[in-house]
Amino acid sequence: MTVAFVDQDLASEGSLRSAQRPVAHHLHVLPSFGLGGREIRAVELINLQGAGVRHTIVSLDGCFDAMQRIDGRIDVRSVPSPVDGMRPLGRIGAMRSFLRTQAPDLLLTYNWGSIEWLLGARLAGIKPVVHHEDGFGTDEATGQKKRRIWARRVLFAYARAVIVPSRKLEDLARRTWAQKPPRLLYLPNGVDLERFAPGVRKGHGGAVVFGCVGGVRPEKNQILAVEALARMKWGDIAELHIVGDGTDLPRVRARAEKLKVADRCRFVGAVRDPAPVYRDFDVFLIPSKTEQMPLALLEAMATSLPVIGCDVGDVAQMVAPQNRDWVVRSDDPERLAEAMDQAVRDNARRHTLGAANRARAEADFDRKLCYGRYVEVYRKVAGAVAG
Repeated sequence: MTVAFVDQDLASEGSLRSAQRPVAHHLHVLPSFGLGGREIRAVELINLQGAGVRHTIVSLDGCFDAMQRIDGRIDVRSVPSPVDGMRPLGRIGAMRSFLRTQAPDLLLTYNWGSIEWLLGARLAGIKPVVHHEDGFGTDEATGQKKRRIWARRVLFAYARAVIVPSRKLEDLARRTWAQKPPRLLYLPNGVDLERFAPGVRKGHGGAVVFGCVGGVRPEKNQILAVEALARMKWGDIAELHIVGDGTDLPRVRARAEKLKVADRCRFVGAVRDPAPVYRDFDVFLIPSKTEQMPLALLEAMATSLPVIGCDVGDVAQMVAPQNRDWVVRSDDPERLAEAMDQAVRDNARRHTLGAANRARAEADFDRKLCYGRYVEVYRKVAGAVAG
């Protein structure tokens, strides 16, 4: 294995790296490497570890949009899925061969979409494995499939660590997937407090701006935000900004037209850097059907925004205690509209809750501390097997 020196510029922000050590190889297998929260966290962790680690990224759907956010000085390469289009038995064999060829110092897998790679690692003799579970898609938004429950119970045994970012997911992993420490680890997500700092808001002609940030997909449920806007009593002085793109966008636009609120909806599309977008909002909306510990919520809190959202995952536990009255029952447009009306009428409360959310982010979700814990787990798993 070659030896490299860590670039001192990359060693900033408390990355815990030593000045000189052999370059480790981390292999990441993800269902997708788009610009979602899971992928952005992976990017943050890749950047944090710097030149002391080289990375290979396998995106099973062929999307590599998040590559653009990786520091150009880090050795990273993207690889298309080596198992695309194969039958199950052929897939497992191809995984085993691929993993043996790659010979990673650490294999990192993410969510249900990559779970079969745990079996591939077992057959390839790859022992340093960390699996991340971040939540569920539309197909498991309201309940888990029994075969997946049993698959997780069996396959998690092949991972040295299973990381979950929310307390609700940790509880589910204990009760339903039969996981427990030391394999099961709760590690919350973090946020860049400097990048997502409060700023001067532009103002939009006196309108109160409610904003959603994230992929426009059925489980993110932006349609609920449109329906709540249409039900507001004070909706004539409210705007809804939807930042993101995705498969559900045509349906959301159509609903806004049907409910006659399209003139108060702004579809911003996907943005490379969301930090300035939050500074255009007065209130952050999270209408999702399923979440665990959403990064967009942390970014909004760091930007001193009050939050109105659905009580899914750890959303209610993440926001400041004062803000929890505005976390409402999931998929209830009437209650969401009531909270939005309260926010329109009470400018002082919006500012108070925004400041409380910023303080909460500073106290508990600083990425330097949160992601330093991830890096330490990676090192311990790789080191324990190597030793």
